[in-house]
Amino acid sequence: MFIGPLFIVGAPRSGTKLFRDLLRQHPRVAIPLYETELLPRLIQIAPRFGDLAEPANFQRMYAWASRQMYFRYMADDGALITWEAWHKSCRAYDVAGVFEGLVRHDAPAPWESDVIWGDKSPNYRMHVPALAKLYPTARFIHLIRDARDVCLSSYKAWGKNIVRNAQRWADEVALCRRDCAALGPDRAMELRYEDLIADVEGQQRRVSGFLGLPFDAAMTRPGRVSENLGDTKGADRVVAGNTEKWRELPEATLRRVEALAGAQLQALGYTLALPPQPPARLSAAEQHALRAADGVNLLRFRVKEWGWRDAVKYSLAAWESTRA
Repeated sequence: MFIGPLFIVGAPRSGTKLFRDLLRQHPRVAIPLYETELLPRLIQIAPRFGDLAEPANFQRMYAWASRQMYFRYMADDGALITWEAWHKSCRAYDVAGVFEGLVRHDAPAPWESDVIWGDKSPNYRMHVPALAKLYPTARFIHLIRDARDVCLSSYKAWGKNIVRNAQRWADEVALCRRDCAALGPDRAMELRYEDLIADVEGQQRRVSGFLGLPFDAAMTRPGRVSENLGDTKGADRVVAGNTEKWRELPEATLRRVEALAGAQLQALGYTLALPPQPPARLSAAEQHALRAADGVNLLRFRVKEWGWRDAVKYSLAAWESTRA
């Protein structure tokens, strides 16, 4: 019987929050409401803290971890775990055991239950092999959404550059698909956002089969408002028609997006709006420059949410956690 971990991955603005909230309605699935995002970096730096079974070492690890955004969100909800509670929740003190202790506590997923524990962190799409090695029984669900809608939604939400996002989507979706395919169908599955919102029950029956769970009709309703940004902001239901918003893009922008991501779009069954173009790619210099501009826009977004001090603090921590 599969009891975890389950990792939900996918590019930001691909419907991962909605899917997490749908899946959490199953009585045998427990996933925290926020993205942990720290695990790949923790794998790298854990040795510097020493034996985490020792309280003093664990406290030092906790001091690093608690600077990550996940802990800020949990604190805002009045649910921030203490280092003592986290330490007590662990059955083992290697990285796998420490992370499991955190998620089981916060999800919650009691140790002696048959509940599947897991996490929804988009950045983990870049680290499937490392997580699969850390947890030999882990399973992955890769959410994929039309690149053109991902790019437009990211622009509306955070001001992210549409062209750079198209390049990232093409590269990172291809990488995640390759890594998931290497695990085989028993450990990884793809789920298109458009298929999910068009046929929630049908797709959730697929997911139930993949996880070895009986289908539960509760999985077709999110049970809460999943999105606080974008065109489905404030919706507490699946919005079936939330597709092809990219049609509002200027033709010149759409042409660039399809040049960069068109091959991968077609491989996934999406229809191009324009005649196929020769494959294009942004140069490394272009990507670095656009990444810097995106970072500034994201910082501005966080300043509005938290103020300068915390925006800088948590932005630096987020950047550090993605260095894995």
